[in-house]
Amino acid sequence: MNPAAPPPTGAHLAPDASPLHPPSLMHNTRILSSLGTLSACFSGLISGILGFTNLNGFLLYLFSSIFTSFILLVLKCNFDVRRYIPQAHSNTSSADSQSSGSVGGKSIEWKGYWALTGINQENLLGFLLFWIGSFALIHGKSPFLSCQHHKSGKSAVAL
Repeated sequence: MNPAAPPPTGAHLAPDASPLHPPSLMHNTRILSSLGTLSACFSGLISGILGFTNLNGFLLYLFSSIFTSFILLVLKCNFDVRRYIPQAHSNTSSADSQSSGSVGGKSIEWKGYWALTGINQENLLGFLLFWIGSFALIHGKSPFLSCQHHKSGKSAVAL
């Protein structure tokens, strides 16, 4: 708390007011988005290099996303996802949350963990792009070179 700050007003003490600081919230969202994208792209690159196909590649993506979120939860969030992730924080009053069957807003905490994993459409598409691209470049044939066999038994490379 800042002792030089003015006393809180009624808007600050309202039960539906979010205790999250908007500039910090934007910064955290940007960082989580970047880390999720980088994790997905690197796991796609590793899946392609190792030659994973089908379920094995997706399992690597799932494992890397969960591992990355666990590292962030331990090192940056100190196991308190409600303090840093906006999806884990309720903007409803305690009377509304208790009438809906949740106890103290704990029912939405899983949304914070899900947001921390970074498993979403953008990251999945980045994973697929890097997985398919690296697999095709390393294990597939080059799309720019085609080998043509002549009747003489020699092969010629056409560009």
